[in-house]
Amino acid sequence: MKYVNDHFKRLMLASPVNQSVLEHMKQDVDAFLPQFSDRVSSLSRWGHYYFCDEDGGRLIFDPKQPHRHQCSICGKVYRNDVLDGVWITFYRNRAVVLAQVSALIYCVTGEEKYRRYALNVIEFYAAHYTEFPLHNKENVMGSSYDDMKWGCGRIMPQNLNEAIVAIRFIATIEMLRDTLDDNWIAWVHQMLFREIFCLLCPQVREIHNISCWCLAAIGVMGLSLHDEEMIRFAFESPLNIHEQLSKGVTADAFWYEGSIHYNFFLLEGVSYLFLFSRLYDYDFGKKSTAIFERMLIQAYGYAFDNQYLPNPNDGWPNLNLRTFSYVYHTAARAFGEDSPVGNMVKLIEADPSPRTILPLSEPYYCGNSICMEQLLFNLDFDYAHYKPVPRQSALYPRSNFAMLRNKDWNVFLKYGLNGRSHAHPDIMEIEVMCRDQRISRDLSNAGYQARLCKEWHRKTISHSTVCWNGQDITSVSPGKCLHFDSSQVTAKAENVYDGVDYCRSLSIFGSELQDRFTAGGKEGVYDYFFHLESGFRLSHDMKIQEAELGFKENGYQHIQQVSQMLVEKEANLKAETDDLCFTVHIDLAPGQKLFLLKTLDNPVNQTRSTLLVRGRGKEQHFQMKITIHEKERKV
Repeated sequence: MKYVNDHFKRLMLASPVNQSVLEHMKQDVDAFLPQFSDRVSSLSRWGHYYFCDEDGGRLIFDPKQPHRHQCSICGKVYRNDVLDGVWITFYRNRAVVLAQVSALIYCVTGEEKYRRYALNVIEFYAAHYTEFPLHNKENVMGSSYDDMKWGCGRIMPQNLNEAIVAIRFIATIEMLRDTLDDNWIAWVHQMLFREIFCLLCPQVREIHNISCWCLAAIGVMGLSLHDEEMIRFAFESPLNIHEQLSKGVTADAFWYEGSIHYNFFLLEGVSYLFLFSRLYDYDFGKKSTAIFERMLIQAYGYAFDNQYLPNPNDGWPNLNLRTFSYVYHTAARAFGEDSPVGNMVKLIEADPSPRTILPLSEPYYCGNSICMEQLLFNLDFDYAHYKPVPRQSALYPRSNFAMLRNKDWNVFLKYGLNGRSHAHPDIMEIEVMCRDQRISRDLSNAGYQARLCKEWHRKTISHSTVCWNGQDITSVSPGKCLHFDSSQVTAKAENVYDGVDYCRSLSIFGSELQDRFTAGGKEGVYDYFFHLESGFRLSHDMKIQEAELGFKENGYQHIQQVSQMLVEKEANLKAETDDLCFTVHIDLAPGQKLFLLKTLDNPVNQTRSTLLVRGRGKEQHFQMKITIHEKERKV
């Protein structure tokens, strides 16, 4: 088995569609690589800075504007040294990715200039690698691998990005291997990849997604270059890849950090290590293979029916399975077309939903539709023939997740955490999908250094859960599932705040969703939030008055248009889009007040309608019911 599919060249040349893709790739390469130029004195900076402080929008990377950084949402232009450094990171990543694309073009056309473009990039970084400053994302410098802080890179601002670059360099070499001189390979092995190995191996210090990326890069380099020391480190060192998967993946086949994005991000690195193990006949191990395969299959199972993904904890907004099709294509190259993973690829490619783009470490897609991995690995798959995989209600107790499903509803519940890493303070949050439309979703976050990430996205009240006394939830511990069946789930989380417990019961029967939430244990103000997506029109016949909520921090400062609904026992509101209509019924306990708010979306060029029920005391019970109504057809 070779890295590139045996039928790749023939199928690329035989199809007009693939020829069009090839021309698009040529345009991308020709616009960038002939002018590629880098300097070792240019310091790369962390990509999470590259977001607008006003609205959380990703800044636009323009290869021709190294000192001008414009928001993709509001158009504001930023100019500072930190963002110039992020531009360097993006420029280098673009060069490395386009080196892969250039090698792909050469494999189809045989045009020597594309081979030379790809090798020029690798040769530059190999010749000068140790001249690049050793630094981490906080811009802390190191004089050697012995005294460097954790998280260091040279080309890139941290070890994680350096590992990604290393794998992409090796992938480029694999495409061109038949044309490369042994002396050249030995030179780049010594000058570049041995140095990357020396950089990465002392930074594998814990069970973590970054450790997995470092191990994946080390293993891929070792297998491709027949470096036994690297291979042994990846598979036999104390925190080797088998240990990472065995201890870091829950019994539910989900990465312990509790983020859908990081679950897939981890799978990306492991997928390349697994593929190279197959390419070079290295035994990945029965147990690790089973864990890896089950993670890929399980991810399809916990997606919503429309293939969008629940989005608890850190990540990026609006992710769907097509966002990560490149991961499935890489794994399917190793497992084969007739495997369950091969079937997953076909199911994902059959979905008509547009792909959601990742703002950082983005892989190469042509027209945001066809990934490079599909072309190289699986162009000969018969995508018209696949086996449907039904989804059903499911409980993931070791991951603190549950999903309820019927023909009308998908309801996702997060009822606990497995630690602080990448956690959001949103225990007992729900995400709701109704007939393929999102009713309420997790916003995830903008880049970690963005102002609104800290002030809104990582705050309790931006999620559909309960907030006590205007403070963020403090627990990072697991919850407990008290009951689960195909239509109902009840979960409890203790000491969500010190001395405050939560219990939430959700049920779906036909067209009705019921939510019962109990929070209590200490005197205080209990705020129940339910956020509706920005596309919904909300109407009611209740009297209202302007109001204030009192709290001025932990996200409350960003709440807009606060109105109190002048009702005592119950309230009914109607929400609709062009395709969907439902009523929201809220039962109010004695003393509880209902508010209607506008809250920030992600990005914040849109706002959401949010319902807030406030109660005071030692314990509060909240009840909400959502009922779907058939839309009246206009004649």
